[in-house]
Amino acid sequence: MIDLTNKIVVITGGEGFLGRAVSKVVRERGAIPKILRHKEVSLLNLNETIKFFLEADADYCIHCAGYNGGIEFNQMYPADILYTNTIMGLNLYHACEYAQVKKLVSIMTSCAYPDTGMEELKEETFWDGKPNKTIRAHGVAKRILQAAAEAYKSQYDFNSVSVCVTNLYGPYDTFNLIRTKVVGALVRKFVEAQLEYELEKDRLIRSELDISEAERPSVECWGTGTPRREFMYVDDAAEGIVQALEKYEDSDEPLNIGTGNDITIKELVEHIINVVGYEGEVFWNEDKPDGQLKKLLSVSKMRKFVQVNSLDIEDGLQKTVEWYINNKQEADARR
Repeated sequence: MIDLTNKIVVITGGEGFLGRAVSKVVRERGAIPKILRHKEVSLLNLNETIKFFLEADADYCIHCAGYNGGIEFNQMYPADILYTNTIMGLNLYHACEYAQVKKLVSIMTSCAYPDTGMEELKEETFWDGKPNKTIRAHGVAKRILQAAAEAYKSQYDFNSVSVCVTNLYGPYDTFNLIRTKVVGALVRKFVEAQLEYELEKDRLIRSELDISEAERPSVECWGTGTPRREFMYVDDAAEGIVQALEKYEDSDEPLNIGTGNDITIKELVEHIINVVGYEGEVFWNEDKPDGQLKKLLSVSKMRKFVQVNSLDIEDGLQKTVEWYINNKQEADARR
């Protein structure tokens, strides 16, 4: 097991949603997180990336940076997503090996798995088919990270592993409706609809009118609501990722990081409605795509290396909604 005390750990994307949580866990281990800031160093530039790692004198690296979004974003920008994530990942591998970083952990997502209708996505099936078409560019780009782990181990004996995280949510997520994913988008929609409804009721009260005259809100949700998804609170995923840095050593196969439980999108909507206190209607736009019908990561292998007590979805959503309401202007401005 790796002891991170006083070690320098570079975290790409360290100012972002997942990277921020990973940096916190690294710091709690007594390590020194060093954030690779995209405004200062472009991972699309190999020379800049090599220079940064040589100067950082890093012991380890966790690659959290990525360019992605929800289904709509993936459909709008597949070429940009494929290019950006692939080049960033390959430049990072080359720079870490060149600078003699002791170990690299790369973060993949469940969209990299094949869409074959499996009940659980198991690590040994990672290469057994194509990712779902709605997110294929992102999935293929993330697969490159696992291919790189194998290639750099084979040629250079470079110590690197990839972990595959499930759908994450929590404070500091992106709530921009184009860039965000399902939890962020739904939280924003329901919070805004309820806030507008409450403002309208307040206006009627001040005007001494009947609040029953306020028009009840309606929120549009995409698809049928039947796909099943697994959701993990971001702090729990960060803990799992750092444990993988400390304990997981197999370059030939990724390690899943998840909860082992999934729910339907309709059930997710119901949880958000309860947390927000939403008083309106829900419209399911079935002309919009559902995406992959089921994505549940197998966690049997994970439990051999990683021990995380995952926060219940209701408690995690409560924390997420509270943070979003208290930081709405900042959250909406993030891209």
